[in-house]
Amino acid sequence: MTGNVDTEAGFDERTERLFYLGAGPATAILLGMLLVPLRESTSASNLTFAFIVLTIAVGEFGGRWAALATSIASALSLNFFLTRPYLTLAIHEAEDMIAFLGLALCGLVAASFASERGRRIARLDRSQQHLQLLHGVLEQAEPSPQLEERLARVLRACRDVLPLASAVVRDPRGYVFAASDSAATLRALPEQELRAALPRFARSLPEQGVRIPLALAGRPLGWLDVWGDGRAAGAEARQTLSDVARVIALMLSGGGLE
Repeated sequence: MTGNVDTEAGFDERTERLFYLGAGPATAILLGMLLVPLRESTSASNLTFAFIVLTIAVGEFGGRWAALATSIASALSLNFFLTRPYLTLAIHEAEDMIAFLGLALCGLVAASFASERGRRIARLDRSQQHLQLLHGVLEQAEPSPQLEERLARVLRACRDVLPLASAVVRDPRGYVFAASDSAATLRALPEQELRAALPRFARSLPEQGVRIPLALAGRPLGWLDVWGDGRAAGAEARQTLSDVARVIALMLSGGGLE
C-alpha cells in the first residue's frame, strides 16, 4: 500500500542529504574566495556572519552532518582566505582567533539544532506512515470476499512500514491463512507468546519471532506471527502493530467493523 512510496521518499531524502553534505563545504570555500575583495576593508569577524548564515541554511535542508561539515569548511575558509597571513592556516591576531573560534562554535550550535530538527521530522514521518498504514488496514477490513487476499495485503503493508521481516496469520489449529511473502510460511513457529499489550523490547522485535493471539470477545480466532528485521521498534511501532492485530481479529470474525 505505502511501501514503494515510502522507499522512494527515503531514497530521495538520503540523496538530498548527500548533496548538501558535499555542496555545503564547497559553497563555504567559494564564499571565502568571493569575500576576498572585502578583507582589507573590514575585519574577519565581520565576515563571519555570511558563513553563519550559510551553515544555518545548509543545516536546515541537509541536516546535522551537512551543517557540521559546512561549519568546519567555513572556519577553514575564513582562516585561509580572509585572515592574516592570507593563504595559510596560521593566525597571528587575537581578534582573528576569536572570530575563527566563534565561527566554529556557531557552526556546531547550528549543527546541533539541525540534528534535533531532523529527529523531529523523522518522528513525524514515522507517525504519518503509521497513520497511512492503519488507514489502509481499515480499508481492507471492510466486508468483502477474498479475505485471504485482503489479509495478505495487510501483512505486506505491515512488513513495508513496521520493523518486520515477515508476518503470518494462522487459524487456531496453526494452519497458514495469509502471509506477507512465501518465505514467511517456511519460518519456524515463534516460541514467545504475547497475551497482553506488546512490551517494551530492549531494541527491536525478536528476530526469532513472536506470536500475538487474535481473539474477539474471548473467542480465539488464530495467531499473528511476526518476525523482527533488526530495526528499532519504538513505542509507536509496537502500538501500531497491536492495533493492526485487533483489526485482523475483526476481519477473521467475519463481522467487519460493525
